[in-house]
Amino acid sequence: MMRLTPAQKAAQTRRGRRAAFLAHKHAQNAKTFAKYRLSKKGYRCISLDSKKGYEYKGVVDLIAVKRHQRNPNRLEIMLLQVKGGSAKITEDELGRLKTAVKNAKVRWNVAEKPRTTVRFRHKLSKA
Repeated sequence: MMRLTPAQKAAQTRRGRRAAFLAHKHAQNAKTFAKYRLSKKGYRCISLDSKKGYEYKGVVDLIAVKRHQRNPNRLEIMLLQVKGGSAKITEDELGRLKTAVKNAKVRWNVAEKPRTTVRFRHKLSKA
């Protein structure tokens, strides 16, 4: 293996950082358009990005929730994997997404605010 000169190593680092920057930009753009299209169909979207706007390792990028028009107590919840640029979904990712749907747990709780604090009927889980 040949050793790289400092200039070659710097050029390689710049290419890698640029590729990562463009991938992040394409992913954010795709997520924005997905949220827009879903909002046109009546969904409310929740993005599962980190605080700085980067994606987590999990397969679910967005959660879309829609209330049924005739029965307001019925919700439709959709877990979404968003791909940007020329990225394609793989069979492994489809399997992981289907597993995420099976592992989704829906719970209920009630929040009450009698005075200055909020109380929950059931204890909130850590995560």
